[in-house]
Amino acid sequence: MSSSKPSREFASALAAAIRYTRAHVHSRQEVLQYLKRLGVSDGVGREVVAECADRGLVDDRACARLWAEHWAKLGYAQAAIHQRLTEKALHATAIEHAINLVTRDSDDEARARVVVARHLSRGRPPRSRLARALASRGFDPDVIERVLDKAFDVPSSN
Repeated sequence: MSSSKPSREFASALAAAIRYTRAHVHSRQEVLQYLKRLGVSDGVGREVVAECADRGLVDDRACARLWAEHWAKLGYAQAAIHQRLTEKALHATAIEHAINLVTRDSDDEARARVVVARHLSRGRPPRSRLARALASRGFDPDVIERVLDKAFDVPSSN
């Protein structure tokens, strides 16, 4: 803020942003969009987001990492995780850092096997249902085929 005394709009917007960031991790852009929906001017919104970042209430890198870990645990492919992080309007370096962290311990095929194992633990669903489940999580068709062949004991054509 340019003056030493914050404006009423700033104080009100900051209080709203603090309430908004309490429930979930949000990116800078998400907080800015939230404030815009509340009718906060762009300039004040940017100042509030900067203040929230200074207070540690918003952190794009932490947001990207937490969401990437969440989606990886749910069994999403790397490309799908990347797309979802991009939709959250996170900075590209934050996205790349998060993707590198969550994919260093497992690849898409390993995450796809986990999804299939979860489904198979609840019964023996049709192969087509498993294929749709994997496709909806962004897995490559070749990965889907390999994982399902192994799950259904289909001999390799190699």
